[in-house]
Amino acid sequence: MIVGGVRRGGGSAGHDAGGRAAVRSVLSLLALLLVALLGLAAGASGARALEPIEVAEDADRIDITSHGELYEGRGDSIQAETAPDATGGTFRMNVRATTPGTNPSWIVFSLRNPTNKTIERWLTANRYSTTRSGVIWPDLDARRIEAVTQSEGFVPERIRNDSADIFRISIEPGRTVTFVVELASERVAPLQLWKPLAFEQRHRDRQLFNGILLGFTGLLAIFLTAVFAANHKMIFPSAALVAWCVLALLCVDFGFWPRLFPMRPEDNAQYRAVAEAAVAASLVIFLFTFLRGNLWNSFLRMLFLIWIGGQLIIVATAVLDPRLAATVARLSLGAIGTVGGLVILYFCLRGLDRALAIAPTWILLLVWLFGAAATLTGRLSGEVAISGLLAGLVLITLLVGFTVTQFAFRVTEPAFANSPSDRQLRATAIEMASVGVWEWNARRDEIKMDPLIEATLGLRSGDLSGKVDDLLSYLHQADRERLLLLFQGIKDKSGGAVNLDFRIRHADSTYRWFELEGAAVPTADRRSLRCVGLIRDVTDSRRARERLLHDAVHDSLTGQPNRELFIDRLEMALARGRSDPGLRPTVLLLDLDKFKSVNSAFGLVVGDSLLLTVARRLQRTLNTSDTLARIGGDQFAILIPAQHDPRELAMLAERLRRSLRSPIKIASQEIILTGSIGIATADESQADARELLREAETAMYRAKRAGTDRIEIFTPQMRGEKDERIAIESDLRRAIDQGRLTVLYQPIVALSNESLVGFEALVRWEHPRYGQLSPSEFIPIAEETDLVAKLGSYVLSRAISEVARWQAALPRAEQPLFVSVNVSSRQLLKTDIVPEIRHLLGRNVVPRGSLRIEITESLVMENPERATHVLELLKSAGADLALDDFGTGYSSLAYLQRFPFDTLKIDKALVQSGTESDAGGAIVRAIVLLAHELGHKVVAEGVEAPEDAAFLRALGCEYAQGFHYGQPMSDRDALQLIRLVAKSEKKMGRRAMKMGAQRQPAAANGATNGKEPPAPAPAQPPPVAARADRPPPVAAPGPRNGQAGPETKRPRRTGAPVP
Repeated sequence: MIVGGVRRGGGSAGHDAGGRAAVRSVLSLLALLLVALLGLAAGASGARALEPIEVAEDADRIDITSHGELYEGRGDSIQAETAPDATGGTFRMNVRATTPGTNPSWIVFSLRNPTNKTIERWLTANRYSTTRSGVIWPDLDARRIEAVTQSEGFVPERIRNDSADIFRISIEPGRTVTFVVELASERVAPLQLWKPLAFEQRHRDRQLFNGILLGFTGLLAIFLTAVFAANHKMIFPSAALVAWCVLALLCVDFGFWPRLFPMRPEDNAQYRAVAEAAVAASLVIFLFTFLRGNLWNSFLRMLFLIWIGGQLIIVATAVLDPRLAATVARLSLGAIGTVGGLVILYFCLRGLDRALAIAPTWILLLVWLFGAAATLTGRLSGEVAISGLLAGLVLITLLVGFTVTQFAFRVTEPAFANSPSDRQLRATAIEMASVGVWEWNARRDEIKMDPLIEATLGLRSGDLSGKVDDLLSYLHQADRERLLLLFQGIKDKSGGAVNLDFRIRHADSTYRWFELEGAAVPTADRRSLRCVGLIRDVTDSRRARERLLHDAVHDSLTGQPNRELFIDRLEMALARGRSDPGLRPTVLLLDLDKFKSVNSAFGLVVGDSLLLTVARRLQRTLNTSDTLARIGGDQFAILIPAQHDPRELAMLAERLRRSLRSPIKIASQEIILTGSIGIATADESQADARELLREAETAMYRAKRAGTDRIEIFTPQMRGEKDERIAIESDLRRAIDQGRLTVLYQPIVALSNESLVGFEALVRWEHPRYGQLSPSEFIPIAEETDLVAKLGSYVLSRAISEVARWQAALPRAEQPLFVSVNVSSRQLLKTDIVPEIRHLLGRNVVPRGSLRIEITESLVMENPERATHVLELLKSAGADLALDDFGTGYSSLAYLQRFPFDTLKIDKALVQSGTESDAGGAIVRAIVLLAHELGHKVVAEGVEAPEDAAFLRALGCEYAQGFHYGQPMSDRDALQLIRLVAKSEKKMGRRAMKMGAQRQPAAANGATNGKEPPAPAPAQPPPVAARADRPPPVAAPGPRNGQAGPETKRPRRTGAPVP
């Protein structure tokens, strides 16, 4: 506002005029402020003037929601200013709520009739719309418009309709009418102004679409119900339940129920909630039934049954609280789609045919759930989205029915309420056993082969089916005649059984073994003779059997016959010699001189290479009719089947000796080996093959006593000389029977806290003549005879008896003390060791894990197939298994992962080299890492210094044994040590309890002073090596015959403790 200025200068009159102008300006400003305040007061309960909506005569539908003005929280009345009429005049409308105290929302809009005749329109608001209805606490079905008030003209008239609120509105020509709509619900439903004919046409079109959907769904539900009446399988009622529930939901959505039954529109919310919850429950029931949930894991089956029960509870809840039930039902539909998809994916990966069949339908269901979620939240809107959801739901229901129908008449499908027939069980068993069915028609000479066999051979379907002559082209040439003779014999006898192994050519030109079994079908007409049976691929089992037979009689390193096969061939040669004196056999026994020193100097790997080279050289020297066998670690036996001239035998022995003396170059080093050879020829005096071999052995030891690289021929005078080994064998037998063998126990500790965890049992023999004998001196003698079983039983019985006493002295629930016992190859490969161990463990009543059987690496690789079988039996008998001397010989990693070992034992040579060189440390580190990757624990042998223990502890090695922790000790000393450990652990336990009791008042005092009490140190048993009151270990036996004893050991480092 511009106030008139005052001109400078002038008289008093000018001053008076300026004063009056200022007073007028102030009064004008006050008047304007008063008008503004009145306008604000009026606006607090009223609405601004509206822009009228022109209603064209050709307009079928107008969206009122986007053009009108919404008012919320204005109380029970509203004042609205009307839109200007033709003269520009307006007035104020005051509308009160139909029901006082409801505080409704209002929509105000204005309509203008530009035509020269009265216009009639329908104001509509759907009672329910899927769009924006929501997932959480959804808007199901409610009255939308309570009343409509006009500013002038005809009063709006409500038209009865079950699915929408409709008001008839009439506008006179050229008039502008303002309407105030009182809303009846919390959520604002879209308001639309329809031309009556257009609304009716849309309603008729919608009814046609709804009728099509209802027809398809209803027919499917009736069809599935009728199929169940003819074929009693549970998949049909479960699929019919889905169809009936979807049909019920469509009837609610289409407003079909009020036309059949006298129902109030206000009850539609309950019906909709019940229908949605029922659809969700039916999907869970169908999924559980179709995927054969009764055959699932018990825990998973229980979870699904609980889920089904929860869905049924939601259906019942819908009667009491529809919105709560609808919320849970809509959320559960998403969970059903996700969990069901994961379950179907899991079974698809396992090849379940039903899961593969239902997978496309479930993928479509997941897409439908995504679209439904987008529509419910308002991201998708419009009639197209709603119609698409309804059509998609019906399509999913139809796909469910079609999928179920695929399994309607399958023979192998189990019938509902009836147990599977024998035929069904046999078909299932054949399918699960991976065997094929074959059929031969004798009259047409045609054979039909299962496609499974053709797929196994990489052939096309039908290649093996047809005439028998066509099948013969795929058979091995040596097997064709046998198959023809078999079929011809069945024709001649008019029946019979079929049992034949033959080879069929693979697509890659290799041959695989198959076993054909079957029988002729009984028939009265010979012309209709048929044979049916099973055919299976037996290639792997046949190879395993052949490998098992080969390993049983051959040396695993050289591939030569072992002692058993050599004895068998020698017996046959002796039998021929008895009938023909000119065919008396000769045995040459060769023993490598000082080969153990070579092993110690160069390692076992080099030693194995040397043995392979020696075997090849010896084999090249012999004739094809001669037999070379490896019968011991460094012993080879040669069988000459026909008697030779003594000079020829001497020449042969000399050739063998010279071939052996030739230098062997390995790793840029030349090694020269020599051997002692004993020769024995059969005559009338030998009772059996073993006696002849023993004579050759006597001659060989005579050659060894005379010096290295010698040859001796057995003479009858040597029979009077009592061989040292025979004497040791006799003394060993008496020592076992009289219990004069000593079993010592070496401690095994846990490296993490150096606590005692077990012992290794070591057998020693104090010979009355030779003094202390190590196992390497008398165990080979026991293995050559039947003493090895008695010796093994003796050690096992003593060790298990001792471990039972240890458990009583130091009971541990989680990790009981164990004893490790070595077994020999002869003992391992005899099956009677398993019942013996089971009997000993049961008699002494020791906890599982108290016995650990140790098997050397070279032992299991001698006969891996047999060893795997025996090891599994030992494992089932309750014994833990340890692979001894790992890393010192040849082993196959493929076999290693097949053996059921719990622990790997690193040889002491590797442990000692691990702390002396970087290469040795890398090898030990690789072994520990390999063992842990395979799930095995590691025991390190030969720990003689603190540096060894620290090195192994840093690598994560679990256990260790060696002179650093204790020498082998007697059973009395071992029990005394265990009692001291138990006493120490008990004392520490009481100390920990006492400190815990004292900590409570200390904690109270600390809380008073604002301080926390210190936590006590955890109680741990003292390490074995650091225990001052440990009993003195048993001294190692002294030297005999002027030589150092084999068990005399010295620490490698100056700082190592001397045990």
